[in-house]
Amino acid sequence: MRTTMNRLVRYKAFQKLTISYFLLVLLTVSLLSGVLFLLFSRSAVKEIDRNSRAMLSQITYASEVVYNQVMTIGNALLIQPEITSFLNDTLEDKTNNYQIFQQMNQIISVYPYIYSAGIYRPSTGTTVDTAGLPFDSSLTTLSAERYMEFYPRSLTVADRNNDAPLQLLTFLLYPDFSFKTSDNQLIYINVEEKSILTTIRKISKADSANNVFVINKEGKVLSHTDSSLFLKDWSEEQYVQQILNQDKEENSFTTNILNKKHLVTYVKSEKMDWYFVSVSPYSGLISNIDRLRNVTLLVTAGIVLTGLLISIFLTKSIYRPLSTLFEKIMPDTDSPVSGSPFIDEYKMMAEVFHSLEEREKSMQFVINRSSRTIREHYLHSLLRGHPLEYSVPSELIRDIDKKVSGPYFCVLVFKINELELTRGRMEVEQQPLMLLLFALGNIAKEMLEHIGECDYLIRGENEAVAILQCTNNQPPEELKAALRNIQSFLNRYFKVTVSIGIGDISHGRKNVPSSYTSAQQYVKYRLIYGKESILDAIATRPHMMAALSYPSAFEKKLVDAVQCGKPEPIQDAIEQFVEQISNGSINQVITYSIQLMLSLLKHFDYLQHVPDSNFNKYLDAVTDIESAEHLTEIKETFNRYCLNICTLIEEKNLWMNAQKHNVIIEKVQNYIQEHYAEPNLSLELMSNIAGLSPSYLGKLFKKATRQSFSEYLNHTRLEKAKDLLASTHETAAKISESVGMYNITYFSTLFKKKYGLTPSVFREQEAIRGNERAGE
Repeated sequence: MRTTMNRLVRYKAFQKLTISYFLLVLLTVSLLSGVLFLLFSRSAVKEIDRNSRAMLSQITYASEVVYNQVMTIGNALLIQPEITSFLNDTLEDKTNNYQIFQQMNQIISVYPYIYSAGIYRPSTGTTVDTAGLPFDSSLTTLSAERYMEFYPRSLTVADRNNDAPLQLLTFLLYPDFSFKTSDNQLIYINVEEKSILTTIRKISKADSANNVFVINKEGKVLSHTDSSLFLKDWSEEQYVQQILNQDKEENSFTTNILNKKHLVTYVKSEKMDWYFVSVSPYSGLISNIDRLRNVTLLVTAGIVLTGLLISIFLTKSIYRPLSTLFEKIMPDTDSPVSGSPFIDEYKMMAEVFHSLEEREKSMQFVINRSSRTIREHYLHSLLRGHPLEYSVPSELIRDIDKKVSGPYFCVLVFKINELELTRGRMEVEQQPLMLLLFALGNIAKEMLEHIGECDYLIRGENEAVAILQCTNNQPPEELKAALRNIQSFLNRYFKVTVSIGIGDISHGRKNVPSSYTSAQQYVKYRLIYGKESILDAIATRPHMMAALSYPSAFEKKLVDAVQCGKPEPIQDAIEQFVEQISNGSINQVITYSIQLMLSLLKHFDYLQHVPDSNFNKYLDAVTDIESAEHLTEIKETFNRYCLNICTLIEEKNLWMNAQKHNVIIEKVQNYIQEHYAEPNLSLELMSNIAGLSPSYLGKLFKKATRQSFSEYLNHTRLEKAKDLLASTHETAAKISESVGMYNITYFSTLFKKKYGLTPSVFREQEAIRGNERAGE
């Protein structure tokens, strides 16, 4: 027992097992006790509800008895000839009234529930009431829809009921209902609300603490254990609305009233359209519910304590194998670990097992990594045709030779198309290009494994190699289909395209380099066949066997088109040239393309002296041709280079024309400066001298001077006139003629428009400035 308690105090696993069993017992006992208590309480509430319905049904029966008594009294009064004669008389007779009073008293005396009965004769305004109550005029204002109507009311009579209002349930009978007018006779029978309350208390044995009442179909209280609530409108109460809205004759439900749970039971009277309602607090339905709850809790606590002891016993039995294992792994468990008074067995054993597992994984990783590295070095040396270094153990070499046995080998070379765009996309997506090559290797191995043993190597930035082992000297029929699946997968998920070269089948490991070389040569023909091409000896043989000479005629056509400077002929010539060389080998395509570039450079060498021309554009174009992956890229390079030459030619022509035009404009300006006084000086005269049309000369002049010819001529003449006005005493008219303007009005207008002053005012201001300078 002492050992068990020590483990319960110090060992976490023992504690967790004990607590788990204890919680299981606690949950089971609590759930069972709660369910039993709930079932008992519900059963008790149902029984109470049944009793309440039975009680309300009895009260309903009593109310129907009252209704039947009212109907009996009404019929008895109507069959009395004296009462019928009284209702029809038009003269007042006290003696007759007294006799009627006696007869009515005699009739209602046998009915204990009836408080009083009365007759009202509207012709004389006479009322006979067995209780001596005055006539209530409100009774005649009702609009009756039946032979008998019900009207609850409160009537105050002096010196009656201690001056408190009488609470009456009045039944109105209309003897001549079929001929009803506003002056019809009226028989009324009063039932005190207290009689209904007395009946409720006798049947239900209710006291003031219970809430039993009667309401009509409008929700008004007709009788209540609290008499102050008579005629209270409860139609807005939620539970009353629920009663009125239900179609059932009797029902019960629970609801919250003043934030407390209540049981509401009601029974409807069919004859009276009354609802007899009982509202009881839920907590008071079962008188000994608290005692029952306490007994249940005590029994539950006893069972829980017993369950605790059982939990410790079960834990001790189940924990024994774990403790044996723990003592073997951790023999020294007497001293606390890391200063903690508790010992977590699972954690300590997990740490031991985890360290052993990590050590095993590390060793396995080193072994696998070494094996993969040696195998990769072996395959790389196999592609190069050099033997592996002698430092590698011979056992590993023999093991690799068994796995790479062939006997036939086919080398596949994968080239990623548009490498620069792919690299940019990978950088944006933060995925190194190397990951793409590894993904390509995994996909290739998976797609080719059903064909034969396959090894994958990365040979460069955009080149990967697969060495496929075959059983015969023919490429497998399903090889190209598998390679197309690889291309489709990469394009769909990585958005890159790959061209593939299939090397010639070689026999034995020593001939693998020749298969690799042929695959490299074949994949270069993607330049002609485009992206996602699969190339082998059959596809490239027509190009290798073609005898193609340099297409000089198309070169000359391209040079002429560039000389003309028209884009369409240039593009046509480039298309024809590239189409011609695309029939040759890949080396011819590159060589002839560079030769065409060199011819264009030599032919338009004179453009190198034009500003902004750059020989580096030729070198860039050659580099683009050498690195092109498709003929369209070579076409674009040719087109770009030729359009650049066209631009240089146009710039040179514009520069030469500009130099020629500058000489003409300068000649026109000098002529104006020398002959401005000639009145017939005009643009037409200058065009004849320059040998150009007036309109073209006018455009050139305005482009060079930012002024039209007439504006420049007027400016020159006005400047000369301004100098003469300031330095001579000649009249403005004579000065105007001396500068070639013979209209003095026109001259004055232009002068004022340009300088803001008339010629005379300008001369006066200049004279004042001259005197001021002389005085100084």
